[in-house]
Amino acid sequence: MAERVPSPSSSGEPERALIGPGASFEGLLLLHGPTRLEGRVRGEIVGSRLWVGRSAAVEARVDVDELIVSGAVAGKVRVRGRALLRATARVAASLEAGSLVLEEGSLLEGRCSTGAGDPSPS
Repeated sequence: MAERVPSPSSSGEPERALIGPGASFEGLLLLHGPTRLEGRVRGEIVGSRLWVGRSAAVEARVDVDELIVSGAVAGKVRVRGRALLRATARVAASLEAGSLVLEEGSLLEGRCSTGAGDPSPS
């Protein structure tokens, strides 16, 4: 039986992770509502709001409305709205985003494009 979508905390981040620390998933992950990842994901992620936690390692094609990264992401990433890379973020990707915010200490390696409009389809 599927777990209910986590309720947002005061920071707006879901309180519980869909993929918890130590867990791994490979394949297509379709997100319906805000989701936090703390484990390892490989494949493709499609959804609305995605938080990649500090312990998470994502190697995937990502297509979301909003992205907040505190862990590691590699692959091709498309964010229709805002992408926020926290100080602990390690991103090695081709990144397209409506807007991009980098906290001091974050690492972004790869091709990056931003703009006011919707990024071109993947």
